[in-house]
Amino acid sequence: MITYLPVVLFRHQGQCYAIEASAVKKQGQFDRLATEVLGNFSELFTAPLASAESAAVQWLELQGNAGQAWRLGLSAAAELIELPVQCVYPLPAILAALREMPALHALALFQNELIALLDAAVLQQMLERKSTECKKTL
Repeated sequence: MITYLPVVLFRHQGQCYAIEASAVKKQGQFDRLATEVLGNFSELFTAPLASAESAAVQWLELQGNAGQAWRLGLSAAAELIELPVQCVYPLPAILAALREMPALHALALFQNELIALLDAAVLQQMLERKSTECKKTL
């Protein structure tokens, strides 16, 4: 029986987010000259590169929808933690239907902090859509 769920935890604007560790292939420090990312996590909340706070300092390489890896830029360091499964709560149907972020699929309470658990595949789709929309407006 599974008792812990390994996740990669990161913060954005004081909120905690996590992606299942099985979807994360590797992580690294952001190098503006050598790092290609699909998008920064902060772009889901603001215009691309809208502020210094949204600048990526680290990236996560995630397993992509078509089997190809992609990179997500983060404005803060990420860490691997293990969530006790009894602390993970799938979204009830009513909340799932009303959510503004389709990648959100569960919540967890860990060390008195609420963590939004994100689906990496849906997150990729959201960033691809955001990238396409930004290119159309240019």
